[in-house]
Amino acid sequence: MKTEARDIAVAAANQVPGVAGYLTTGQAIIMTLTGVLLLVQIGYYIRKWWREETDWGVKIKAWAERHGFSRPMGLDDE
Repeated sequence: MKTEARDIAVAAANQVPGVAGYLTTGQAIIMTLTGVLLLVQIGYYIRKWWREETDWGVKIKAWAERHGFSRPMGLDDE
């Protein structure tokens, strides 16, 4: 059992420089920001789908257009 623990410790120690090098190169930051951007895009498309395709979304959109909340404003409108 003692030999197994030593082998595990040696294997873990061999991985530390790779992880440290990965974190210092900035790749972790880029991958994190890419993941955040992906989540934002997924949220946007779910919201867009919900507004355009579901019954509640269509009803809310129609109500907002009737009351002038989501109607685009023209150049001559003030």
